[in-house]
Amino acid sequence: MIAEIPTSIAKIFESALTRMGNNLPKYWAEQKTQFLIAYSGGKDSSILVLFFNYLKETYHIQTPSLFYLSHGIRSIETEEKELLGFLRSTGFPYQFVKKKSQNFLLN
Repeated sequence: MIAEIPTSIAKIFESALTRMGNNLPKYWAEQKTQFLIAYSGGKDSSILVLFFNYLKETYHIQTPSLFYLSHGIRSIETEEKELLGFLRSTGFPYQFVKKKSQNFLLN
């Protein structure tokens, strides 16, 4: 599972929710809104996963699903092992898809 979110980050999340409308997470929970997060392994998608973990723990929204797609353009096996480890650590359902690279003919 994801480690406990530090208070300083929780305050940032609450500030963002205030700007979005504090009733939104409650609405999502009541409506059983489902979320699919495209995870790239970058900072933006990592903080988004933490944000949704916060929403799940604090407001009891539905558990989001995560999706990662490796385009296979370059070999990043070590990084992909780390990404897969992170996806597993969230406790969220996830899909980890590896696409084979395609060869294109150049004229």
